[in-house]
Amino acid sequence: MAKPQDRQLVEQWRSIQTTYFQTAGALERALEAKFSIGLTEFEILDLVAESTDAACRMKQLGERTPMTQSAMSKVVDRLDKAGLISRQSCEDDRRSLYLELTDAGRALHRQAAIEHRALLRENLGEAPS
Repeated sequence: MAKPQDRQLVEQWRSIQTTYFQTAGALERALEAKFSIGLTEFEILDLVAESTDAACRMKQLGERTPMTQSAMSKVVDRLDKAGLISRQSCEDDRRSLYLELTDAGRALHRQAAIEHRALLRENLGEAPS
């Protein structure tokens, strides 16, 4: 027989999952329809845009996303091919890569971020600012 506190934890977990899937679905549909990018592509653009350095190290990006290294590399490849991000080797460590938004990437991110934040407010219950 399940303990009452376990039942509460399960219900809390299911509520979190429902909120996540509804929000992620709304974001995915809107970003794809309006900007032709998926949520994972937007998240990488957003993390690179938030980098306080001129360019973001791929390793730093890996520390800030739940994606596996392989999945992240595939997303970065797609963004690079689309001309939204550029990669450069690090001069002091050839194994490291720097990522930077291109002008097209910055413009797309700026527009998509407005939609992204509005949908977060709408789906997570915050009033518009």
